[in-house]
Amino acid sequence: MFKMNTETCPRVLAGGTLIDGTGAPPIKDSVVILNQEYIVEVGKRDQVEIPPGAEVIDITGKTIMPGLIDSHCHFIKMGEEMITKVPLNDTKSIEEALKRVEKRVAEANPGEWVLRKGWDEAKWPENRYITKEDLDPIAPNNPVMLTRICGHLVSINTKAMETAGITRETQDAEGGNVDKDEDGENTGVLRDCKYLVEDAIPQTSIDTMIDGLRLASDRALSLGCTGVHDAGLYNRDIGVYKQAEKAGDLKVRSYIMLKGDAQDAAIKLGVHTGLGEDMVQLGPVKLMMDGSLGARTAALFDPYEDEPSTSGLVLLKPEVLTENIVKAHNAGLQTATHAIGDLAVEYVLDSIQEALRRQPIKNHRHRIEHCEITSAQQIERIKRLEIIPDMQPNFIGEWSGPGSMYNQRLGDKRERMSNQYRAMLDEGIKLAFGSDGMPFNPIYGVWSAVNHPIRENRITLEEAIMCYTLNSAYAGFQEDKTGSIEKGKLADITIFDGDLSEAPIEEIRDHKCYMTLVNGEILYKAES
Repeated sequence: MFKMNTETCPRVLAGGTLIDGTGAPPIKDSVVILNQEYIVEVGKRDQVEIPPGAEVIDITGKTIMPGLIDSHCHFIKMGEEMITKVPLNDTKSIEEALKRVEKRVAEANPGEWVLRKGWDEAKWPENRYITKEDLDPIAPNNPVMLTRICGHLVSINTKAMETAGITRETQDAEGGNVDKDEDGENTGVLRDCKYLVEDAIPQTSIDTMIDGLRLASDRALSLGCTGVHDAGLYNRDIGVYKQAEKAGDLKVRSYIMLKGDAQDAAIKLGVHTGLGEDMVQLGPVKLMMDGSLGARTAALFDPYEDEPSTSGLVLLKPEVLTENIVKAHNAGLQTATHAIGDLAVEYVLDSIQEALRRQPIKNHRHRIEHCEITSAQQIERIKRLEIIPDMQPNFIGEWSGPGSMYNQRLGDKRERMSNQYRAMLDEGIKLAFGSDGMPFNPIYGVWSAVNHPIRENRITLEEAIMCYTLNSAYAGFQEDKTGSIEKGKLADITIFDGDLSEAPIEEIRDHKCYMTLVNGEILYKAES
């Protein structure tokens, strides 16, 4: 896989506590030797000979691990929003969110769209969604769309409805839900049907998107993240990735999930999962089966605890899901299907099972994105069918525990069925971790998994790092070259301040990234 270059000066990372990504116990006082982009030696200091003339970086008292890989995020969107949108995720009330929107409206030209994202009613004392009644008084002449943190629910004002052609007669479509009041009027809340609005919003320029990828890359590196799986892109977005890579603005490995015209083109042209260069590779077909718990659109077998009139939304007919998965499977493409509720998970399991019955393929690595609410029987099926659950531990860090949003939506019994990391790993399932950008911060996800509010679902630090490194690499068919600190692999490495193996588990999220390397190059180093 690699060839030692004796003409270059090796780089040595010495003295740190090594957590290598395989789930093995930490190695104290470790030595990792790099030659150009490869790892050429790993071990304890007294077992590894440091080459004469090597560049030695002393990381005593720090933790060295593989570069973290976020296996489910919206990277290109995150970069775009860093430029064009002020987030609402840190607001403490509806009033504060509305004041921020009102300020932006005052700066905008008449008719200009005002877009904001990240609000979370579960963190507000009002504990309710924003409606047009909140927005119309502060934005009578500007269309406004405020996207909930999950991305599955948006709040719009009357001007936005007029601009997008949404009327009282507009009905639910493609599985989504246009909320109505008692008189049949639109409330301004759209659940899993923001496509009704999006075509009326001007596209972001390609230059802005490229600049966004540069900013997103820098942010990722500062958090110890060297790889991302971008969860659902069109042909235009893939072109932006390639331009950013060519310009040197893309600095992390990117595995791209395909949807819409990109999905259609891949199947038509016979493109297989994995096509591309090291920094940009085409990944799975992205499908959507349900929504989110926050929007009460995740599809459950039983009604929501706090809204018994609904069990969520199924966004695709089961037979259509099966048709799409079979089509991608037969074309040699991995699939990644969004399914949060136990009913949605059941439909995905049935569809993958049917695809494998029709055409058995080993090492297919089909994925279920989020896979949050699962029964013991479903976990057994995931194991038997060799499916990869791609889960987001930061969700339970944000919304699980007594009195939390999950607890309100699911009740005590069903909440215990959520995010069962321990049970899945004990079954030998290749569990991958991502963030979905809520928030984008891998070490927070590691902390969340180790501190799961439901104790029997907790995993160890070494296991959580494995899920965020080697298992995420496996979910992208990249485990032979990255995802662990082993001889012969690419030197994608991150170093955190402090010895995480000795830190109280409650404090893991407080440790900061000290240094990040991609292909053996130092692309981030914290200021001293």
